[in-house]
Amino acid sequence: MRALCMAAVVAGLVTAVGQAAAAQERGGDAPSSPQPQHESAGKLVYADFEKADNGHALSSRGGPITVTHYQESDLHQTKTKGAPNVPDSPELVHIKADDPNHLGKIEFSFMAPNQWAGASIEIKGQPDADGKPQVDDVTGYKKLSFQLYAKGVTTVRVEAISKGHGTDLQMGYPEKVFKVQPGLNTYEVPLKTLAQPGYVEIKIDPKKVLANLTQLNITAFCEQCTPSDGMMIVDNVTFEK
Repeated sequence: MRALCMAAVVAGLVTAVGQAAAAQERGGDAPSSPQPQHESAGKLVYADFEKADNGHALSSRGGPITVTHYQESDLHQTKTKGAPNVPDSPELVHIKADDPNHLGKIEFSFMAPNQWAGASIEIKGQPDADGKPQVDDVTGYKKLSFQLYAKGVTTVRVEAISKGHGTDLQMGYPEKVFKVQPGLNTYEVPLKTLAQPGYVEIKIDPKKVLANLTQLNITAFCEQCTPSDGMMIVDNVTFEK
């Protein structure tokens, strides 16, 4: 895994939030750049945050992108904030005022006492068909890359999820946990490093999940949580050969 820093990100992101909110108040999404080819040159662009439907962010091929949260104690629930008018979807923001590229942003607050808590951006690669999640076989790819900015947490988790195709789990899907670096960085996760957490009793071959992938979760989380506020911004979630 490597991280490539981009300069002056935080200041630009603060400006971008206001612009994205203003665009939504005008009754539409912020202008988007021309759509890239989503599968070409050995890449599958899973989510580039350039699509939305009535303010709800969509993956590159039209699957919903949703903000969710969890916590140990229901009395001390994690709070999340997405788009101003669609709180269960990430807000689409810009780094710079003149940059048409969008990123997906959420804010979160962890409460205490909680032994564990988290806030997630859940990305479905495709829209459901006949009420059933659609699969992508990504076993032909070697790595997952994405850009990430995070504050308020030191670690983030990416999970490969498969639902409705014989590999359903209550919890404990193949995952990779990594430390976040300051600024907006590009992270690379070799798919062969995805593994179930040690506590999981029901074991499944990660390749079976990757062959029937329906969704990716990117989660900011804490353990033995203390009260804290944070933010996570994601872009260009891509499978690469």
